[in-house]
Amino acid sequence: METLKTLFNSLLYPFKIPFLASSQIYWLYVLSTILLATIIYTFRTAHRDKDKNLLEYLLPKKIYLHPTSITQYKYFFLISFFEILFVVPTIVFLENFANVTCQVLIQNTGTNTPFIITNHQLEQNLIFSIFVALLGDFANFFYHYLAHKIPILWEFHKVHHSAEVITPLTVYRIHPIEMLLGNATIAIITSLGTGMWMYLFGTEMKEILIYGVSFEIFIFYLAGYNLRHSHIWLAYPQWISHIFISPAQHQIHHSVDPKHYDKNFGYIFGFWDWIFGSLYVPSNYEKLNFGLANGESIFFNSVFNLLLHPFRAIWQRISKNLV
Repeated sequence: METLKTLFNSLLYPFKIPFLASSQIYWLYVLSTILLATIIYTFRTAHRDKDKNLLEYLLPKKIYLHPTSITQYKYFFLISFFEILFVVPTIVFLENFANVTCQVLIQNTGTNTPFIITNHQLEQNLIFSIFVALLGDFANFFYHYLAHKIPILWEFHKVHHSAEVITPLTVYRIHPIEMLLGNATIAIITSLGTGMWMYLFGTEMKEILIYGVSFEIFIFYLAGYNLRHSHIWLAYPQWISHIFISPAQHQIHHSVDPKHYDKNFGYIFGFWDWIFGSLYVPSNYEKLNFGLANGESIFFNSVFNLLLHPFRAIWQRISKNLV
């Protein structure tokens, strides 16, 4: 009976996603993106789209009815089932590594919480929340970097880059293997760092949450996150773009132009790319084309191929000793 209940809830999960604050396509984030896009249309880019009304600007048929998008709509349900059945339980399990790390440090140092903080204040919770956010964002950057540099990981990451047009649902255009490995990497690194914090300062401090989501992520998603997977250009001033990744910078990451290859791996913060030499800050609007080089996107033209082509490509690499 419990198994049937779990399966039923899993089947409903794709329909629940727009109402989960932890999801990038939570209705409030989508609404804020629409409002921001309307402002952009009105005050910044109308001269480039003067022949379009607002609805045509926000939802152009050539993008939202493109074969890439149609495939993505179908794929969304499949990858959502995988997320709730395998990825979410894995993350919950790996979060226990924080306690394990703390206990291992205590046992190996013989010291229990050398800088313990009791009667913590709001500012201490704020510092802890920022620490966790930086840790998680670096972990995200680190895995994303590896996904481009390690051939086998790149074959799985190609699924995401194979989109020839990008929409907010492109965030779910991710291979199950990458979804599992990426989230596991982020969870492990974050848990290890959190465990070290717990060892040093104790367990009294808590993350500041909004609707169950860390306040940094909530603000980040609310501030037009969904524009990064869209046709709408929003670039930040140069100095801000060295700190925060703008939607335009992530669109550049998807570009097929060779000068944009392996640029802007960052999720929230741009200074990781700045430090590691992969930051690209546009000085002006750039017209971009998306997808994979040399027409390789054609190999990802169906749900079936999104799932299986990476395995074919990896087998070809192995047989040619290219791994």
